[in-house]
Amino acid sequence: MQRCLQIVLSLCLITITACTTAPPAPPADIAITFQHRQPILLRVANIDVVDQYEPTLKSPHVEHLHSVTPASVVHSWANERLDTVGPRGLVTLIITQASVIEQTLEVEQGVAGLFSDDPDTKLVGLIHARFEHVDVGPPAASRSVEISAEASVEVLESATLNERDMAYFRVVEKLAGEFDRVLTTEIETSLGSLIAR
Repeated sequence: MQRCLQIVLSLCLITITACTTAPPAPPADIAITFQHRQPILLRVANIDVVDQYEPTLKSPHVEHLHSVTPASVVHSWANERLDTVGPRGLVTLIITQASVIEQTLEVEQGVAGLFSDDPDTKLVGLIHARFEHVDVGPPAASRSVEISAEASVEVLESATLNERDMAYFRVVEKLAGEFDRVLTTEIETSLGSLIAR
């Protein structure tokens, strides 16, 4: 029994020693862009982004704790991926949901839990948006599509604060890619006549 206790204490000491050197903090100027993607040229005169999402500013929401948010990603997407080449008409990208929620996961308890490193947190990012086109005509026209994008990342219980910050960035980065994929596909499929080829 004493031998077993010595092994457990030795492992704990090794773990504590390994944790004294924390990984570097994420760069302060970290950003998510779409500049590598070809712009979508739309036959409209104006593009607007309207943010209707109101953050709760409390747990389990965590997006308000970071400078890069799902809403800021949508604004960047519109600025970098959309361009106007038409004499009239308006496209409005309306953000109705742009959140990252922190979910607590169950981890193994007891002695077995000492020897495992399970995920204890899941970050879930979600964007709901509506893409509207209005043309006063003639002939007058009004069309819209709604899209949803979701992404998630699990975080190990051993993760440092810096690693948890990087996990947040990763989930927003994954969410940005999914938002780009879903909305681009929807525009090409449902509103293809708006695109200047």
